[in-house]
Amino acid sequence: MTGKNKEGYPDPTASKAIQAADHMPEHTYRDYCILRAMAYRMGLKITRIKDLGSGKEWSR
Repeated sequence: MTGKNKEGYPDPTASKAIQAADHMPEHTYRDYCILRAMAYRMGLKITRIKDLGSGKEWSR
Protein backbone atom coordinates (compact mmCIF):
# COMPACT_ATOMS: atom_id res chain seq x y z
CA MET A 1 0.00 0.00 0.00
CA THR A 2 1.37 3.38 -0.97
CA GLY A 3 -0.33 5.43 1.72
CA LYS A 4 -1.56 8.08 -0.66
CA ASN A 5 -5.02 9.46 -1.26
CA LYS A 6 -6.88 9.74 -4.55
CA GLU A 7 -5.06 12.92 -5.54
CA GLY A 8 -1.66 11.35 -4.86
CA TYR A 9 -0.86 13.15 -1.61
CA PRO A 10 0.45 11.19 1.39
CA ASP A 11 -2.31 10.15 3.80
CA PRO A 12 -0.70 8.47 6.82
CA THR A 13 -3.84 8.57 8.98
CA ALA A 14 -5.90 6.54 6.54
CA SER A 15 -3.00 4.16 5.94
CA LYS A 16 -2.62 3.47 9.66
CA ALA A 17 -6.37 2.94 10.08
CA ILE A 18 -6.56 0.47 7.21
CA GLN A 19 -3.51 -1.41 8.45
CA ALA A 20 -4.88 -1.60 12.01
CA ALA A 21 -8.27 -2.84 10.81
CA ASP A 22 -6.63 -5.63 8.84
CA HIS A 23 -4.51 -6.97 11.72
CA MET A 24 -5.47 -10.06 13.67
CA PRO A 25 -6.32 -9.25 17.32
CA GLU A 26 -3.66 -10.22 19.86
CA HIS A 27 -5.74 -12.89 21.62
CA THR A 28 -6.64 -14.49 18.29
CA TYR A 29 -3.03 -14.38 17.12
CA ARG A 30 -1.81 -16.16 20.27
CA ASP A 31 -4.31 -18.97 19.73
CA TYR A 32 -3.41 -19.11 16.04
CA CYS A 33 0.25 -19.61 16.93
CA ILE A 34 -0.63 -22.52 19.22
CA LEU A 35 -2.83 -24.13 16.57
CA ARG A 36 -0.16 -23.62 13.92
CA ALA A 37 2.45 -25.35 16.10
CA MET A 38 0.11 -28.29 16.75
CA ALA A 39 -0.72 -28.60 13.06
CA TYR A 40 2.97 -28.52 12.14
CA ARG A 41 3.65 -31.46 14.46
CA MET A 42 0.93 -33.43 12.68
CA GLY A 43 2.23 -32.51 9.23
CA LEU A 44 -0.61 -30.09 8.51
CA LYS A 45 -0.74 -26.44 7.57
CA ILE A 46 -3.34 -23.88 8.62
CA THR A 47 -4.05 -21.58 5.70
CA ARG A 48 -7.06 -19.59 6.93
CA ILE A 49 -8.55 -18.69 10.27
CA LYS A 50 -12.01 -17.23 10.90
CA ASP A 51 -13.36 -15.48 13.98
CA LEU A 52 -16.87 -16.83 14.43
CA GLY A 53 -17.87 -13.90 16.63
CA SER A 54 -17.00 -11.12 14.21
CA GLY A 55 -16.95 -13.10 10.98
CA LYS A 56 -13.51 -11.77 10.01
CA GLU A 57 -11.12 -14.06 8.14
CA TRP A 58 -7.35 -13.96 7.87
CA SER A 59 -5.16 -15.83 5.42
CA ARG A 60 -1.59 -16.73 6.24
